[in-house]
Amino acid sequence: MNPERVEELIKNIEEMKHDVDEKTATKLELDKYIRIIKRLDSFSTNCEECKKYLVELENHFENISSQVHQFTKEDYKNHNTKTNQVTSHLLKTHHLTSEHYYMTTFMSVGISLGIPLGLLLFDNVALGMPIGMSIGIAIGTGLDADAKKKGKII
Repeated sequence: MNPERVEELIKNIEEMKHDVDEKTATKLELDKYIRIIKRLDSFSTNCEECKKYLVELENHFENISSQVHQFTKEDYKNHNTKTNQVTSHLLKTHHLTSEHYYMTTFMSVGISLGIPLGLLLFDNVALGMPIGMSIGIAIGTGLDADAKKKGKII
């Protein structure tokens, strides 16, 4: 897809973001779609699937822009399915991560390690859990920052 069409698509999404209320824009994840489209465009020179998804998203946003004020639950479901397909492709094929991926992962690992640590060292689960969680959050935030610096976040 040529750069003019990509810029036009991003411009249409920005306009849609201003036309709808904040709740609808959040449900449609319009900010995330702008990042996804930029990522798909950067990979489209080497990846045929990315080219296909760009064309599909262009058609998808043309369809929903006309009916954005009368969205049904089925429309939201189809939109979320499209989001999951594209995101899954970017995660698996191009080895990207979603925002806060490492923080949420390491927070849960830290909690699960903090509970036995709290029992062994302090004889108190209530002390081990926040200590493990804070260590997990610190490690995960550092890894998220590193991934963002390397440009690996959608």
